[in-house]
Amino acid sequence: MSKLKSFTIDDNFANASAGAIEVIVILEDESRRWCFFFTPEALSSCGDWVPGTQVRYHVGVPHMIIVSEINEEIVDKVLRALDHQGELISSTMAI
Repeated sequence: MSKLKSFTIDDNFANASAGAIEVIVILEDESRRWCFFFTPEALSSCGDWVPGTQVRYHVGVPHMIIVSEINEEIVDKVLRALDHQGELISSTMAI
């Protein structure tokens, strides 16, 4: 099983309260995978509306990772934890 080699963050953290932070994960075998991080604040400001309400909803996807706060260190720690737990592949999407 491939292990995490590195990752790149494709978005500016200044925009994290309004949308997703996209991350490209590079494994030791050089394969690339993708995921995105959301904070609860960002989730509340985007998504589809439940018809006839002011309530937003999101259909969960395996490559969406929710964190209560976000910065590069948090992304690194989450990806390494997922890798250690054997969940990095199932938590990211092949690109």
